Amino acid sequence: MPICNITITAIKPHRLPFPDSNDVSLGIELKRKHLDLEWPQDDTAKYFGVLKDSYQNWEWNQYLPHIKNRKKIVSFLGFNFWDDGTELLSNKVLLYRIEYGLTMSELAQKINVSVRTVERIENNEIHISEKMNKKVEEHINH
Repeated sequence: MPICNITITAIKPHRLPFPDSNDVSLGIELKRKHLDLEWPQDDTAKYFGVLKDSYQNWEWNQYLPHIKNRKKIVSFLGFNFWDDGTELLSNKVLLYRIEYGLTMSELAQKINVSVRTVERIENNEIHISEKMNKKVEEHINH
């Protein structure tokens, strides 16, 4: 027969510590958020509609999420990781593609320009005609 009845309770610590606040890579931002929400990786992967392995690759910065997943990531994080805060056409085009879930190929087809033109604009390459820049900008601003 026990001498006394004592119950000890404690808060279970996270299995993994929160990432360093100085690291602002996409993978770390995703990891920080899922730990903050106390979601296991399985549940976080389900939220995005991807396999756990795919989600882990995002967290480990091994792969960038497909453009079709990025809008949901923006919502999950509460900010747009890809927005560089500029008014450059390269930033505007990428944010447009994220908003509408368009691949470079889909945007190129929609605007009737080459995929390489969209790629060059997003990469901020300098050899793009003013006509092409204007055509793309007019489309994404409407």
